[in-house]
Amino acid sequence: MERNFELRALRESHPSPTFAGEPMSRSELAEAVNAELWRATGRRFALDAHTLARYERGAVRWPNAAYRSALRAVLGASNDAELGFMPTRRGASASAENPVRAAVEAAEESAELDRRDFARAGFAALVTGVNVGQRDPLDYDEELRGLQAIDVNRGPEEPIINVATLLRSITNDLRTSRGTDRAALLRVAARAAEFAGFLHRDLGEPDRSLFWHDRAMDWAQENHDQPMQAYVLLRKAQAAYDGRDAARMLGLARAARRFERVLSTGLKAEILQQEARGEAMLGLSDHGIRAKLDEAKDLLAGPRSEEPHDAPGSRYSGALLDLQIAVCLTEAGHPRHAVGAYRAFLSSHDSSTRDRAYFSTLMATALALSGEPDEAAVTVCAALAVAIKTGSRRTIREANNVAAVLRPWRNRSTVRDLDAALADAVSP
Repeated sequence: MERNFELRALRESHPSPTFAGEPMSRSELAEAVNAELWRATGRRFALDAHTLARYERGAVRWPNAAYRSALRAVLGASNDAELGFMPTRRGASASAENPVRAAVEAAEESAELDRRDFARAGFAALVTGVNVGQRDPLDYDEELRGLQAIDVNRGPEEPIINVATLLRSITNDLRTSRGTDRAALLRVAARAAEFAGFLHRDLGEPDRSLFWHDRAMDWAQENHDQPMQAYVLLRKAQAAYDGRDAARMLGLARAARRFERVLSTGLKAEILQQEARGEAMLGLSDHGIRAKLDEAKDLLAGPRSEEPHDAPGSRYSGALLDLQIAVCLTEAGHPRHAVGAYRAFLSSHDSSTRDRAYFSTLMATALALSGEPDEAAVTVCAALAVAIKTGSRRTIREANNVAAVLRPWRNRSTVRDLDAALADAVSP
């Protein structure tokens, strides 16, 4: 394949915004392109260093129009030819010529990026003897809390880009941090990566979600933070539920419970209900499932020891447990009982608009299984409007699950309306 020397030369003609005297890296260019597209369109894009490496190798000769436009704006090119791009036959790809070689080159590019970044930071630390340019971990923590508040109020699409920038900055600092500063930085790094995993899960991007949950686990393990390790395992179990992978969900929940000696009361209770849900999906006995749910209720009803207010799972409440018990009841074959539990929660509990839409969609599944197709379809249609506005692909995916349950009633007008709304939701 013919390499794109024009794009690389143009990138390297621009200075790095992070390291004085160095050219702009692929990661930095990707961040700038994504920020430009967010500014210009209000939509979230996810160009990364590995994709730019493919552009520079010539594996992709004609990126989509949005990326070409943003690259022109960021790099100051007047046309696509200055970027080294040229139209190709539809569907043609230089990487198809030798996919094995392309994969090897991509791995080499990735390794070289890591080595270069590490060398830069490590050399600076050796010369100065200090953690160059590092921010206080408390500043990172405050920024993370602000992004979490944005997610609660407006959904995942707005904070996701800033979370990626935050994590890049934290990762750079981790390369040179030491001692107590490093422990504090690892703590916020794990929390930020877990949050990124949650956002990608809500956006319907399971691979990216798993990637960040894996990073969160790495940092929690390095920091010997057992409660955070358990919390990440719980998050992975919840993600497994999205794909209805009951065996994986149950295994991860049981792995999380091995840390129960050091967990907050709320986290213990939430792990128990997740384990009960996995057992319900696998058809285990109702007696064992109810025993776990009762144990979780007893934990939350009893006295709580002194726990840090920000300990993983510390905010888990009896109301949320009641909601998740409704999910268990549906999976255990008791959808009518589940509907009552959902209604009680939604009528009395104050949650974000995005979360209420997701919970309503789960309730719609129980309604459909209870033989209430019209109410189920109407409920999902209302939730879809919120899901589209907030970018919650997780809710849209659950809406598709409801539509599958409603297939026997597909000739009813309410179900046809739902099918039409779903078609609009997934159309470009």
